[in-house]
Amino acid sequence: MKASRSMSRVALVLSLGSIGAWAVDGKALRTEVVLAHYEEDMTWVSQYTGKKNLDVTIYSKAAELPEIAGVVTLPLANFGRESQTFLHHIVSNYEELADWTVFSQAAPPTWGYLIGDSSNGHMHDKVSFDDYMRPFPEGRDSFFVMNSATQFPQAAQLNRLGIVVQGLPDEGPEMCPKQGTDGWTDWWFLPDHPHLRSGDMLEFYHKYIALDENDGKPLTLSFAQGARFAVSRARIQARPRHYYARLLVALSKRISPQEGYWMEAAWYDVFHPESLQSKSPLCTLPVAEDVVTLGPYVAESIHKKLAMAGNDDTIDADYLRRLYTEEKKASASAAQGLQSMPLASLSLALALVGGVALA
Repeated sequence: MKASRSMSRVALVLSLGSIGAWAVDGKALRTEVVLAHYEEDMTWVSQYTGKKNLDVTIYSKAAELPEIAGVVTLPLANFGRESQTFLHHIVSNYEELADWTVFSQAAPPTWGYLIGDSSNGHMHDKVSFDDYMRPFPEGRDSFFVMNSATQFPQAAQLNRLGIVVQGLPDEGPEMCPKQGTDGWTDWWFLPDHPHLRSGDMLEFYHKYIALDENDGKPLTLSFAQGARFAVSRARIQARPRHYYARLLVALSKRISPQEGYWMEAAWYDVFHPESLQSKSPLCTLPVAEDVVTLGPYVAESIHKKLAMAGNDDTIDADYLRRLYTEEKKASASAAQGLQSMPLASLSLALALVGGVALA
């Protein structure tokens, strides 16, 4: 089934109601929440059970399945991370998909992201899980909140400020920051980032996602950190079933394959073949600067300082900008750590920024 750009907006009359009580042109919509579980606490799911036209399905790769009343829990072999779970659901239910499907990792959907913290809920500021449950928001047939971006083959990344800082006045459920480049952290780099472990993301992307020839050009993907998004049945079926089946085979070979991390960054392009980010950018992103920030140093330091200052709910925008500028300057000293990197990592980092003058 070939998609057209007009698919991104749907002409409909949407009746507003409580979760599980949405309707289009008087016809009730069925929503399904698909959760990829391993060892996460699932008690938070109970609030979404027992609602009309709302199904919750947990695919668990744990040794012991979670038991939650009113929730279907299905075992899966432990392969391919959450992407393999999502692909399994699509392939197995392609002709019987819900009108609206919410895909998510199973961690409680709490705010924030700090690297290395397994309790990350990956929820963006001023966005709730209920926002994903609302079918066809403003007529759109998908709901993505892009809170990260990555560059390939360098594997540099940045984060949207609303996932590392709370209380910013301009943040919300928009797909991309309203403030453009000012809505993102600096680009940061980790020499041991999962995107760099093995293989060639560009080859994978063109072979399995874009279905075209690898032109070797750098690729920048905006994506939803934590693999949380919602899509309509028609949006999923913009690709034929065999497209997802081929991806499922590729993701079902190892417990934690490299492709699982790449898929997290590529889901928007999977569902939007008419809007591939290899052809045109999705969000307005900052230009990479001349200093390598080792890890999300800037974002994490801002988060900690604001928490210490007690600015949990409302943040003075001017204060934040001053603090951010201060931390950007401070991060320059972290770049000196490049001197102690292994030569291969140092070469990659230098290539990333086009050369760094080391003291």
